[in-house]
Amino acid sequence: MAFAVFLFAACSDNRTSLGNSAESGNPEIAGILHFSNGDVAAKVHVQLVPSDYSAIRDSLDAAWVGSTDSLGYFSFSTVPERGFSLEASDSLSGRKFLQMGLSASDSAGLLVGGVLENAGSVRLGAHGFEDGTTGYVFVPGTTILRQVTVELGNIFVDSLPADSLYPLIFVSDNGYTLSLENGVSVEPDSTVSVDAEKISFGFAVPLNTESIGLSEDLNNFPLAIRLDSSDFDFSGMERVSGVWTAILCNDTIPLDLSYSSNSSFTFWARIPKLRAVSSDTLFLYFEEGGESSYADSADVVFSDSFIAVWHFDEGKDSVRDATGHMFYGIPEDLEVSDGAALGGAFYYAGKKGSVTIPNSMTDDFDFDIHTPRTFSVWVRLDSPDISRVVFGKGASNYHLMYLTSDSSTPMWLYEVISEEIQDSATVAMRNWYFDTSSVSQNWTYLTVAQGDSSLSLYVNDSLATSTPRVGTSQYERITDSLFVIGKLIYPADDPSEIVTHYFEGVIDELHVSRLARSSAWISACYHNQNPESRWPIPELLP
Repeated sequence: MAFAVFLFAACSDNRTSLGNSAESGNPEIAGILHFSNGDVAAKVHVQLVPSDYSAIRDSLDAAWVGSTDSLGYFSFSTVPERGFSLEASDSLSGRKFLQMGLSASDSAGLLVGGVLENAGSVRLGAHGFEDGTTGYVFVPGTTILRQVTVELGNIFVDSLPADSLYPLIFVSDNGYTLSLENGVSVEPDSTVSVDAEKISFGFAVPLNTESIGLSEDLNNFPLAIRLDSSDFDFSGMERVSGVWTAILCNDTIPLDLSYSSNSSFTFWARIPKLRAVSSDTLFLYFEEGGESSYADSADVVFSDSFIAVWHFDEGKDSVRDATGHMFYGIPEDLEVSDGAALGGAFYYAGKKGSVTIPNSMTDDFDFDIHTPRTFSVWVRLDSPDISRVVFGKGASNYHLMYLTSDSSTPMWLYEVISEEIQDSATVAMRNWYFDTSSVSQNWTYLTVAQGDSSLSLYVNDSLATSTPRVGTSQYERITDSLFVIGKLIYPADDPSEIVTHYFEGVIDELHVSRLARSSAWISACYHNQNPESRWPIPELLP
């Protein structure tokens, strides 16, 4: 019996006929399938689909369902009479093959070869359909049937074989239909757009500072802006690329998108002047395919007087310094927290887990009690039973911690060791700044603001103390230890290091500045970053 192949013009260029073969036996259709790297497609699913098949209502005859053998060979003794498609799929790799428009007469068969490729996608403009409209997409004469939802003015159809699909039809649940009668050519590993709706939208962000009681103007203030599903249906945003832009008083200002998921975003915008009495409005826009006005806005937002800023938004394997000063952190034995103050955060288990800043031994993190510095951080304590350290350079330099004991009231404590010797019998002075009024297991904002002649500890937006309790230390002040988040390192006699006071809970948004921030700055940060209330609140533009 002679074998012939009938290939229609709609088929993709990578389909090849194997021609006649005396060794092929008497099947109606037979062939060999390969993967794109040349390997034979062994043990993959193969089926013949009648041209009048509807994936909505029909089921395939068992005679037209099979698989390739170990050499990638397949055959079927009968074929659908009125024409058919050949489909193949590999469940392990997800690669697919489709050849539509095949037919065979009673006296001739088909010998077909093909290549299984990675799937592709189609983005179809859903003109006339509202976002959230549900339905399904199918291709008659194939088993392609996808449940879809209109997202951002488009229909996204995934996991499609690389081929010319004709026609491709969307049927909404309310019965309305959108059909591509001319079909669409799907490419592997890519999304083909057909009359797609360009995505653009924006928000107005009112900067009403009277509502937070701002007492003075703040220059170059890093404003956090949070968006989630309550502001906009972001379904489908992960499929598109574009640029976010912030406009204030007709000027484009630096903007950093530090965190994004399918339904939430955290931005940081540098406000040139956050006014104490303000009716200013920031406008935040997204434009698909747009270009940013700043080459690297992430570094620009925190360029003014910041030493390091850690958002902890990168996942459990890395910690980025948003200032561009390269104080990257090394996380160890940590998991991403289920909840965060802003964006993402780490969960510290209490018996292990920390973030170490490798290049923090000297310079910006090595300073005495008269060097202006500000630390601010959000913490959520799991258990009040055991003392826990938030950050520091060991027990013989400086550290911020939660302290409890049988003989004292639980407190937030910042301790700093000074080389100034008050008593000839002591090696160094210990200075304790503590607060006992606001310890809780809720989110708490802690700030240490150190000037050249003063130091203040703030809890949330309130001054806890600016007067230290002074004591003595039997150890010298150690300046060459590393800055570590989540654990405390004690000096020992041997002289190995003893690690204790592992934090238990969540630490987020640790910011370090080279000046003493004002109470107005600290209060504005607290109200802006507070995970339990939101200021400012974006409003979707019409």
